[in-house]
Amino acid sequence: MTRENEQAGCEPGVILIPCAPSGRVGCEIVRRAVELVAAGTPEAMVAAPDQCPAQGKRFIVAVDASRACRASAALENRGTRASLVISAPEVLARAGLVRPGMDLRSNIEQLSRAVSEAIQESLREVLEEARERRRYREEMEPILHRFQGLWTALEALPPPPDGVPSEEERRRVELLGRRCRNLFTKFDEVVPPTQWAEPHDLFQDALLCMAYACEGWVSGEAARWEQNLEKARVQVHPLMRRLA
Repeated sequence: MTRENEQAGCEPGVILIPCAPSGRVGCEIVRRAVELVAAGTPEAMVAAPDQCPAQGKRFIVAVDASRACRASAALENRGTRASLVISAPEVLARAGLVRPGMDLRSNIEQLSRAVSEAIQESLREVLEEARERRRYREEMEPILHRFQGLWTALEALPPPPDGVPSEEERRRVELLGRRCRNLFTKFDEVVPPTQWAEPHDLFQDALLCMAYACEGWVSGEAARWEQNLEKARVQVHPLMRRLA
């Protein structure tokens, strides 16, 4: 896959699949159009059908140049179904830009821009969602870093002692519990994308379970410690899968 945004560390949310290079003018128009979209859209990248995974979380757009040159068919032959198929001839016909006897090759740039605008319009909502997810990932990165430190410390604790823990152990675990609560509050400062609201809330509740687990450890309540730790372990998974 080729795109400057990958080199810059921006994760694409949309993969644009043009038809294979064939020398036909329609293919040149399509390939130029997807280059224009990708150049101005950090969330999008251009790829060939054989570079596109059969399964994945990205939105796949196939741009067909003609009945004979169909990126969508090339994807289907590899077992991948496009999320959206755009027909360049249909776009240009609706715009009234192709006339009988017109020299298409001398108008490639104009026609490519019309196709690129149609692609961007079709992707408006998808790109907005991709931007929201990118924003969310960036805001969550320091929070998840703090969570990882807390989780590592929590899982490293031995089972609660049968007797009263030492003063040093008690203070250490109480501090761990307070930090879990502080991070629970920090979650309120981040607004998740609409489709990620539920896993976001579950993850936030997991931090409260971690705090309860610490309280159970300090008080010597093994059942409270184990139950809340296991509940937290389950609740962090949905968001972690989304962010993976």
